Amino acid sequence: MADQVIEQPTYLEHIRHFFEEVDLAHMAKIGIDLTTYESLRLRAASVHLRTMPPTATMPPDPERHWSAERSETFGNWVRTGCPLGQPTVQPPTTATTDRVRKDAAALDADEIARLATAFTGIMERGVDDPQGYFVLAGTHWFPAPNECLHHEDRFNPWHRAYLRHFEDALRSVPGCEHVTLPFWDITTTPPAFLEAPPFSRYTLPQEVHSDYPEGYTTSRFTADEIADQVIARDIAGTIAHASRQPLWGDFITFTGQGIEAAHDAGHPSCGETLATPDVASFDPLFWFFHANWDRLWWEWQQRMGATTLATFRSTITGSTLFLDPGFNVLPPFPETSDQTIDLTATGVSYGPPATPPLESVEMVDRARFGSLRAIEAPRLPAAPLASVRLKGIDRLSIPGTFDAVLRADGAVVGRRTFFQSTSPVDCEACREKAKIDLDFIVDVDQVLGTELTTTIELARPAPEFGATVPLSVCGDPTLNVRLLVVRPT
Repeated sequence: MADQVIEQPTYLEHIRHFFEEVDLAHMAKIGIDLTTYESLRLRAASVHLRTMPPTATMPPDPERHWSAERSETFGNWVRTGCPLGQPTVQPPTTATTDRVRKDAAALDADEIARLATAFTGIMERGVDDPQGYFVLAGTHWFPAPNECLHHEDRFNPWHRAYLRHFEDALRSVPGCEHVTLPFWDITTTPPAFLEAPPFSRYTLPQEVHSDYPEGYTTSRFTADEIADQVIARDIAGTIAHASRQPLWGDFITFTGQGIEAAHDAGHPSCGETLATPDVASFDPLFWFFHANWDRLWWEWQQRMGATTLATFRSTITGSTLFLDPGFNVLPPFPETSDQTIDLTATGVSYGPPATPPLESVEMVDRARFGSLRAIEAPRLPAAPLASVRLKGIDRLSIPGTFDAVLRADGAVVGRRTFFQSTSPVDCEACREKAKIDLDFIVDVDQVLGTELTTTIELARPAPEFGATVPLSVCGDPTLNVRLLVVRPT
């Protein structure tokens, strides 16, 4: 960034780029974290004093001391209350990498044939072969001890590592050494080849659970039914909203309109097998489905300038513990979450979608907040939105993936899907997050003067409840409503 005095600098647009990785690493060694907005804001005055010429002591290398212009810009940032701001959007580009994953809809006949050979090859391997389909798919939930990480910061890193190992297995099939795993853009109808063997179904060669015996065959909706479900759940709208968020927490969140919320809605949109993590990964569609979520994260990283570990950390306003040793593990894989961040190091890139998205994401949304620091002078928009939070849902009492549906005077105004096992109480990760909240973002006019009601509706009816679980069984959650504000432009 060329040095010039900026009168109204912001963190995401300017300040985070003032620190080189060597400086961040140097400070980390002495227990000072300057990689995130909150940690830098708390130390901003001290950093300013230590970087001011001509008596600067930071950075330690005199040749890299800040110019007077950069120092004045940083001082302006401190004086104006350390505004967070918005980043400059960088359009995603397909890098020259060893693995370029294409849109499944863009594959030619030869590419489809090679991919079919690869899938068939690993499906024919024994049930104990670590590079066989049965073992790889079983890593997600059944029959392996549940290792899959959902509804937390390691969700994307875990699945990025998982896809890499699955792709390695495909490449181990003779003649398929250069195969890559295509992505299925869920906002489009699944390509026709996914409805033909070996992509259409998989039959378990042995039992993985008493509910899924030997001979169980995966099932899914037709392509048209999937397309209808995706539209009904407004998955494209949720993806577009998440992709415009400059902060990691707003991008990833499952509680409202983040990318994991879109993922959760996508699973039951595809049919019975994909509706539950128990056996979702045995349906071959799972792999194309999840390559797409990794693509969307990959694109977001580029768009928000978060393609290295340091720049990625600069988009985090909450805890960064999931990137630190001891907390960054992605069992059973040897990779750690921090190792999945740097896009150059991963060696994977994605081709463009065959069909351009209906809603442009080449912009940044002004994030909406329930509260902001008073110094930031929050503003209530002329057409305000409300956050209606269903708070304190006891997910352990709900057998499987469910929709929380919000109604105003009986009319549906919001739907939030939560993807989970049919037996969440048996999952250690689920027990650690037994109570959850789900947010509905609605126009104020939709709910003013109305009676608000909610229901918990199962993706698959359960014998003890049928299709709807009583709220009294789900921890008797509460409804909380508040207006949302934004930072001034």
